[in-house]
Amino acid sequence: MSVKPKIMDHPAFKTRAEFLDTDERVALAYSRAKALLEAWNLSLDDISHCSPKFWAMQNDPAVVLDIGCNNVLACHINLFIGTLAPHAVKRPEIATLLQKALRFEVVGNLLLSEIGHGLDILNLETTATWNGDGFVLHTPNPRAAKFMPPTTPISTVSKYAIVMAHLVIGGRSYGIHPFLVRTSEGSKMAKGVSSKRLPPRSGSSPLDFALTIFDNVSLPKSAFLGDPKFLSGCPTVPTAEQIQKRLHAYIWRIGIGSMAIAVPTVNAMKMVAYIGGTYSQLRHVRGKGSVELPIIAFRTQQLPVLYAVALSRVFDAWLPKAIETFMDQRLPTQVRHAMAVVFKATTCRLLTWSCREVGERLGAQGTFGHNLVSQMEMDCRGISIAEGDILVLCIRLWSELLLERYHLVPYPDSATLLARRSADYFKSGRTLLHSFEKGHRDPRFNALVLPVSERAICAYGHALAHGYARRAGVAQPLLDLFELAVIKLDPTWYIECAGITGESLMDSEDRAVQATLPALDKYIRELDVSSYVTAPIVDASRWSDWENQLREHRTEDGGGQDVYHIKGANSFVLSKL
Repeated sequence: MSVKPKIMDHPAFKTRAEFLDTDERVALAYSRAKALLEAWNLSLDDISHCSPKFWAMQNDPAVVLDIGCNNVLACHINLFIGTLAPHAVKRPEIATLLQKALRFEVVGNLLLSEIGHGLDILNLETTATWNGDGFVLHTPNPRAAKFMPPTTPISTVSKYAIVMAHLVIGGRSYGIHPFLVRTSEGSKMAKGVSSKRLPPRSGSSPLDFALTIFDNVSLPKSAFLGDPKFLSGCPTVPTAEQIQKRLHAYIWRIGIGSMAIAVPTVNAMKMVAYIGGTYSQLRHVRGKGSVELPIIAFRTQQLPVLYAVALSRVFDAWLPKAIETFMDQRLPTQVRHAMAVVFKATTCRLLTWSCREVGERLGAQGTFGHNLVSQMEMDCRGISIAEGDILVLCIRLWSELLLERYHLVPYPDSATLLARRSADYFKSGRTLLHSFEKGHRDPRFNALVLPVSERAICAYGHALAHGYARRAGVAQPLLDLFELAVIKLDPTWYIECAGITGESLMDSEDRAVQATLPALDKYIRELDVSSYVTAPIVDASRWSDWENQLREHRTEDGGGQDVYHIKGANSFVLSKL
């Protein structure tokens, strides 16, 4: 993959976000997005064909620091530019717009889901009515407000959106199609377009997520990005099946987004391990005597840190293989997209678990966003839903696999414990399905198969990750810890089918910890994220510098004067966007 640019030297990434108000943090997210886009200098071809450089940008550790920034880039690069790119060949005005988008003079979104329908996109209600020489784009009721891409105006850019809406001709709907719409110009919303900014999400990097409403917005004929046959002569009203097939063809970049948006979980996992491990070595406690001990000396501290290190190394080894599978044109499209679901579900669920475990071992420090772990946990919850909700994706994938509509790539090693567990999920799931009188339409399918979907897909992901990590030469004690983490999260099969007891699990865990702990410093260095981690608790001098920027209240000369110490170039955020 491409060499990472030195993005952390950019003023936008030197700015301490925690000292800003919400509006300033939103502005900072756009500033960082622009800095990353300029630093990586992606071409239209990179984005269109998902080049190695495209994937390397997704894997830049800097995006972990501000998932708001990552959200901007995910919408702008993958969904907006990626969707528009095929139109540039025959439409010069779109080619010009895309060049502006590559320079971040224009920022784009894809407006698909509606507040009243969520993932039920086939029942969205936004309409684009043909009036003879153009369209009238309209939100017919509050349920049809587009939710929740960031559409509020930003003073230095124009915002555009690809809006999915029913094409209405002569009072009849001809299915759901894409329309290119300018939503704002600088600080001013486009006529008829309303953006209601949502409050910040709890604990996560803020962005201007919004409800977007269209009030009889006039669009030119050129705004239509759909199949041109619908605007020529007398088009045929499509069937429900045709509408669904065409809609999924229009939103094809969402499948890429499912993979791309999960890539930062790898570096997030590395940062969790780095922060937890470094802090646990720096933090000392003293008992009744005079001897101080680092808290990493305690097994209760060692376990979450070492598990985080193991997950990091395994994820890092799996990522290039996951991308390779996803990009393999020899594989059926369903199999390639399945890899995105598997990777996203597996890494997100393990990252969320590790953030919680390590975060608690940081004590009160772990609850503050500036120390990153709690923020990354909440950011990961957002990633879990963006570009396809994990549970919904897993339900669909597991159902199709049990029906044997296609088969996934084989395990790197089918003899491992994790692979045997995954294979048993497939075997028992198909046996159960075959016992249903009405097959997958039987009520018991909903009751007994759907709840297992995510566990089954993650089990397959665990086996892949472990197998590829072994092939990549990840140390055996780290592989053992990864396996133990998986067992602890879903112990039933291992107890019932592999004969693992609580005592044997503790013994295995103890051996793995003792084999790993002496090399902890080496493993932490090899995470290679120290230059990106901004958490002040990982270094004494960094903490001192950070503390000096805190707002200080004190009384001087009995007068009750407030004295504030706020250092740094935070004014950059609004003045240098």
